[in-house]
Amino acid sequence: MKKVVILVVSALMAIPVISSAQRGDHAIGLRFGGGIGHDAELTFQTPFHANRAELDLGFGGRGNYNYWKLTGIYQWVMPIESGFYWYLGVGPGLGSWSEDYTNDSGIYLTAALNAGIEYFFSEIPLQISIDTRPELSLSNTPDDAFGFGLALAIRYRF
Repeated sequence: MKKVVILVVSALMAIPVISSAQRGDHAIGLRFGGGIGHDAELTFQTPFHANRAELDLGFGGRGNYNYWKLTGIYQWVMPIESGFYWYLGVGPGLGSWSEDYTNDSGIYLTAALNAGIEYFFSEIPLQISIDTRPELSLSNTPDDAFGFGLALAIRYRF
């Protein structure tokens, strides 16, 4: 698990270096709900070519069940008006789960779509968004093979 955390932190630090800042700022925050099995995720956005990349890390546990998942989404962002934007995205997810009661565990892959609307506050460096991220499990997930739900994200823009 320590190696996974080091890998994730390294990836988060490398994204701003390899991406080009052509549209918008970086943002970091929390995303609540949506997807397969995760209630909250750490979320990071960075400009990538003419659009942006989003990296989300969800982790936690309930009782004897523990999990983590890393999802990378490429998003096409389009303005609506005065601080409002809408976006569409697609990307993969990689996760791990373990259940102590049955002594079962595994690593799984997902394919994710993403669609949402967001608002950038002009007075403060804050972004709020509501989105959906339907995910199809491609391998070895203990939950349903398809996850769908709404999520609320609050991010600090820098």
